[in-house]
Amino acid sequence: MGRTDAESHLYELLQTTYFDSIDGGDAESAVEALHDDVEWTHTQVWEHDGHTNRATDTLEGKAAVHEFLAGRIDEMQAEGIEHKIRDVVASGDTGAFRAAVVGPDGDALPFLGWVELEDDVIRTYTVTPERMPE
Repeated sequence: MGRTDAESHLYELLQTTYFDSIDGGDAESAVEALHDDVEWTHTQVWEHDGHTNRATDTLEGKAAVHEFLAGRIDEMQAEGIEHKIRDVVASGDTGAFRAAVVGPDGDALPFLGWVELEDDVIRTYTVTPERMPE
């Protein structure tokens, strides 16, 4: 079964523009998926460099997210992790996705996300681990 137009658009924003750019070390291109006034909430999925899943970062605005990503991209590159969308569902300007952070040895930690779009880009972005490690 194929994706709807809304699901295809959301997949392109998330995987191609946002996550592929992050994984490629390009914070500037990654934030092109985001609205200028994005509300961005992120709970750490892959623990590294002192970043744990016990803290949630909440940022407002594309510039704040760019600064956050620019500060973390080198660490993610050193870890060798990539973000891979597994499933996406969308209707109109809202959607959800299931994805995984995949390490260099193939280890994968799943996470869930909720997004709301405005002006065809992400206005609300919320990510949390699918399950918390014990």
